[in-house]
Amino acid sequence: MKRFSSKALTIMLFSASLMGCAQTNETGTTPEPKINTEPKTITVYRYGVNLTDEEFQKFFVEPVKKKYPHLTLEMVVSGKGMNPEDLLAAGTFPDIIFTSNNMFQAFKDLKVVQPLDEMIKKDGAELKKVQPVIMESFREYGDRGELVALPFSINVAALLYNKDLFNKFGVEYPKDLMTWDEVIALARKLTRNEGGVQYAGFDSTGASLIATQLSLPFVDPKTNKSVIDSPEWIKVYKLINEFYRMPGFNDLKQIGREAFITDQTIAMLPLWADNFTGRFETEFKKGALTLNWDMAALPNFPEALGTGREANVHAMMLSNLSDKKDDALRVMTYMLSDEVQTAIAKSGRFSTLEGAEFEKVFGAELESLKGKHIEAFFKAKPRKIHTPTKYDQTIVRGLTDAAAEELRKTNKDINTLVREYKEKADKAIAEAIEKSK
Repeated sequence: MKRFSSKALTIMLFSASLMGCAQTNETGTTPEPKINTEPKTITVYRYGVNLTDEEFQKFFVEPVKKKYPHLTLEMVVSGKGMNPEDLLAAGTFPDIIFTSNNMFQAFKDLKVVQPLDEMIKKDGAELKKVQPVIMESFREYGDRGELVALPFSINVAALLYNKDLFNKFGVEYPKDLMTWDEVIALARKLTRNEGGVQYAGFDSTGASLIATQLSLPFVDPKTNKSVIDSPEWIKVYKLINEFYRMPGFNDLKQIGREAFITDQTIAMLPLWADNFTGRFETEFKKGALTLNWDMAALPNFPEALGTGREANVHAMMLSNLSDKKDDALRVMTYMLSDEVQTAIAKSGRFSTLEGAEFEKVFGAELESLKGKHIEAFFKAKPRKIHTPTKYDQTIVRGLTDAAAEELRKTNKDINTLVREYKEKADKAIAEAIEKSK
């Protein structure tokens, strides 16, 4: 056996340390691996979510061109002849899918989703700043807990209220993080007919969104049976019925977002930010925003105060059909840089990264948010999603809202109503399973 002198061993160790230093940069982190700078075009498929051409240029095209000059980005928009099945049949399926987590299962069913864990480990991408609830929720979609997407921005809801109606009827404005009982008490004071106009204090906008505030499942993944008859779901329907049965509620000409924004006959409405911030900004700039509004953090059940709805995230999935996976992943991970996430926060989208700095600059570019209680968005934290199944969005969710609508119109016994809709859901799921065989 060959022996080494202590002097030789010292030289070898010193050389090894130099080699190790050569593999790290000045901050002690692993530098980005060398990449092939051959010009490439990466296609981004927008499916089921809002992303304007202007936003695509601002958040994707321009920053990526600065970071990776060899990459050109193009957006493909879903629509007639451009649905996922159409693109698959044509052999032109895009590299990146820009969609919401509600659509993950649909793309998994098409078998076009690339698991990301090994690629991210190889690429050295840093994901520690992403809000844990988002990563935990995304892994719920993996068959074995694998990561199937990266987040871009998270949608957050708030309780909007019409200040003029509260002033008109001498009622105190809503507070952050009220219980539903407190909201019911306020709504009773505001549900009235005044001067021949019917007003309502609150519109729940259906059952499914209230259920997400408790992370209620729609289907048991083990039995493929709906679970909308659980005690928790019954509690949701009983809550909604409290508002429906207030005298005069069903005399409203319409309910929902337009009744709140345009008719201004509803005093309080819980609403996703992306359903009003862009519209309010456009109308404000035109001088057409007549609603005197503000917002409070979402109310909830006593056992869930301080939390809002389940995480609803605009996200990026990598296509396993792409022949430019490494470059496409670099685009996706760069969307999680401080630079890009600060830009989206200023424009009125919510960053998926942890840090007060992103909250402080939220909406800085939106004139319509000046003077508003923006802090309300951040006080009801997003919840981890329930365990999803392929039948949640395609079958059961719509039936839960249909049940709420029937309850509003008929005042049917809640237990009877829920049993009937559970039977409809179970039958539809069984038919879908049989059809897929």
